[in-house]
Amino acid sequence: MNTELAFLCDSALDDRGKLHAMGIGIDGVQGNSLPMTHPRFVVVCVMRYSVVEAGDKRMEIRLLGPDAEDVLPPVNQVIALPAREGTVDANARIIAEVNSVTFQQAGPHAFHVVVDGNEVARLPINVSVRAS
Repeated sequence: MNTELAFLCDSALDDRGKLHAMGIGIDGVQGNSLPMTHPRFVVVCVMRYSVVEAGDKRMEIRLLGPDAEDVLPPVNQVIALPAREGTVDANARIIAEVNSVTFQQAGPHAFHVVVDGNEVARLPINVSVRAS
């Protein structure tokens, strides 16, 4: 399984094999004070997998703070990677909303996308407070 594309954005949609996204490339948030709440992140990850990797997989998205602690409870779900007849590989598109994230501390944070225990994407995001 290879990650072909991964990013944070404001919204995304998988429509008949086409990926549509807005606000691509979020890599930081800034507020007036801590704690600060960001209304929504959308995690997008496109992975290419082979027919031998097809099947149900356990996916987890974690947001870790500067102290490597979870900022919010991990998002867990099962994703299906179907074997497609007549092909040897296929793409899987993961689109996951993470809403109302409250940051308690400034500094480097990162979303980690893990499939069956293997990290397939790491999406860094820096949290900062505006200078007054």
